Amino acid sequence: MSGGFLKSPRVRVLWKDVNLTAYTGGGGAPEVFSSEDEKGGSIVYDVKTSIASEGEGPTAEFKWDPTGPGFSAYEWFISQEEYLQAQISIEFFYPQGKKIVQFYKWSGQSINYGNDMSVTVKLQSELAGLVNANQRSTAQAYDEKKGAPLTEVLSKTTKQYGLEDGILRYSEYAEKVLEKVKYISAYGNDQTYAASVSNYTKQAGLQISANNIEKAGLIVNAPYSWKGEGQQETVEDGAAASSIDPAKRYGYLLGPSMIDSTTRSFNWKPPQQENSGTPSSQVKAERPQDSATSPTTTAQDKAAKDSAKQTTSPLGTSNARPNPGVQNKENPGGPDRQNALNKEKSQDLTFTTFMCPALTGIKPNDIVFIPSLKGDVIEDWIVQNVDYSQTVGGVEISVKATRTFGVKDTMNGKMADQFLNLAKSKKMVGDAATLEAWETYAWG
Repeated sequence: MSGGFLKSPRVRVLWKDVNLTAYTGGGGAPEVFSSEDEKGGSIVYDVKTSIASEGEGPTAEFKWDPTGPGFSAYEWFISQEEYLQAQISIEFFYPQGKKIVQFYKWSGQSINYGNDMSVTVKLQSELAGLVNANQRSTAQAYDEKKGAPLTEVLSKTTKQYGLEDGILRYSEYAEKVLEKVKYISAYGNDQTYAASVSNYTKQAGLQISANNIEKAGLIVNAPYSWKGEGQQETVEDGAAASSIDPAKRYGYLLGPSMIDSTTRSFNWKPPQQENSGTPSSQVKAERPQDSATSPTTTAQDKAAKDSAKQTTSPLGTSNARPNPGVQNKENPGGPDRQNALNKEKSQDLTFTTFMCPALTGIKPNDIVFIPSLKGDVIEDWIVQNVDYSQTVGGVEISVKATRTFGVKDTMNGKMADQFLNLAKSKKMVGDAATLEAWETYAWG
């Protein structure tokens, strides 16, 4: 609520050119509502979407009107080839305000009969068919003295899989890193496109995420916490952004009046175990000093250090990141970025909240900043998973985020200070902090 007016989030579902949330039939689609007063009502409800930074592509589902006329309309849609092949867009938005639009395709259904009649429509991003459906064997070789920048290797790989260059996008900082990493050769045997580009970018210590916001594609990001040559990833103010660019990171302040429930957790893992879920055949490089993830050493950390004593067998992997298909020419900072990505997933944060205007559009790889009310400490968390769920009269957001182990240490000091100063300037933290300031930020 703002200025005495109730602001309600909306959901819009379009199957090709038919609005399912304001259904009027037409175009051959059967009528559902019997009276003129009912026309324009929604024939879908409980709309849910799920997008993750790695490990799986975007998915969605919604319930369909299970009544006789409603089910007849659904049968018509899935019997039309043009609609089965068409995109289904799901938009969560505020009228004259922020929005996030995701694109899917029909992928299945679940129909329940009995006292509980329901029709659940399953959706997947078309990205699954583009990057994970076909396996190929690829080969690239370049001049041993010069090598080729990774951007060139990835572009050629895209063409080898019969895809367009636009399917792969880079954050501004990731592209700078890619230009400095050079390969002499890159071979792939019986790999999908997603696995192939994931292996190549992981060599450079970068992460690939599936994206279906605005259009299907893959986004390459550098570690948020890694600082090389005096530079780090930058973050824009998400609450003030008028539109969402999937290749950019946005930051969001989180505090009073914006959280329904929050849980922090930390689970120790052996230092050689990967925290990421990106498909890859690579082994994590282990260094003795990597066993300590923070100044606060756990009993498991101490045991790992004690077991690293010298023996007749050498410690760690034989190469920085063994992958038989890639030969590096130059890879400055590669192992350090790889370890940074792994450490960024040491702690977990989960929270659920109502989709207020400020948080509309939050997506994987964005940053959530949680300042102390005194204004002396701020935590930065990297968003890994976001679920949008339509509820009765609203939209709920569920977020999973991660960060390095530690409490007061930020992963990216420059960006953390920027958002802490933003919170102070808006009187959300510090001696002048008020709950009204948080409400203005969330709903203004």
